[in-house]
Amino acid sequence: MFSFRVEDPELSAAIEDAAESEGSKSDALRNGLRAGLLGDGDDAESDSGVSVKAREGHRKLVEWAGVGGRIELETAESMLANEMNIGTDGIRRLVVKPLKAKDAIRLHQGVHHVWINVGTIDGEHASVTAEVRARSESSEAATDGGEVREELDELAEAERGDHL
Repeated sequence: MFSFRVEDPELSAAIEDAAESEGSKSDALRNGLRAGLLGDGDDAESDSGVSVKAREGHRKLVEWAGVGGRIELETAESMLANEMNIGTDGIRRLVVKPLKAKDAIRLHQGVHHVWINVGTIDGEHASVTAEVRARSESSEAATDGGEVREELDELAEAERGDHL
């Protein structure tokens, strides 16, 4: 464990900016030191504009749902917060929004839940696979052909006595 003082205002501002994208000052400093001193920084990550936290979150989503898979948004946020040791409210800002902006995930609004359709991050660009894009844009994915609606109408009529 280390502690130190930063008296350079420019460096202090850079650490604050990095802390926003990494989730904490500790993570920002740890990742910056690792990249600078050990050369372990992944140039493709920094060139793509996707933060380390967002990439880590994407790896977890792929692990849980697979590329082309779906996972419920609130469930994913809770699981990511637990795995990444970040508050649930921070997950949306640090993982979901950056991945959505890079088209690595798509959000699909269902009747009762919002789903994450998991895509890929390829090198310098990210894209949702054609299968996921088709599934998220297909009207068939959100309908059942009307069978459930008909059953609900019949039940409502029976309760009102309309069936007589």
